[in-house]
Amino acid sequence: MMKYGAEPCQHRFALRCTEIEQRGQWMDILLSLQLAEGETLPPGLESPSVLVICSPKGDIIQIVLHDEGCDSEFQFTYAEKEQIEHFVTEFCRPLLPIASEN
Repeated sequence: MMKYGAEPCQHRFALRCTEIEQRGQWMDILLSLQLAEGETLPPGLESPSVLVICSPKGDIIQIVLHDEGCDSEFQFTYAEKEQIEHFVTEFCRPLLPIASEN
């Protein structure tokens, strides 16, 4: 996690799916983020969480790093995004209403 324009700084964390909600044509997946032992948040980031916006079939459209439930000036590194994409595909996508119909 890093501020926009800053040098990438990789963090280790665990994810948990906390909510899946349909919003118009999109599916919003909210994830809680728990830092691994020994990891610290970047200065200015207080309570990170993840919003993953998906198509109705579960294809990831966008991954947004939230701080205290709102958009923030921070972003994920490529490796962190890959971890989130894998988690969503493996654990959240099967829970989507449309995915379970197929």
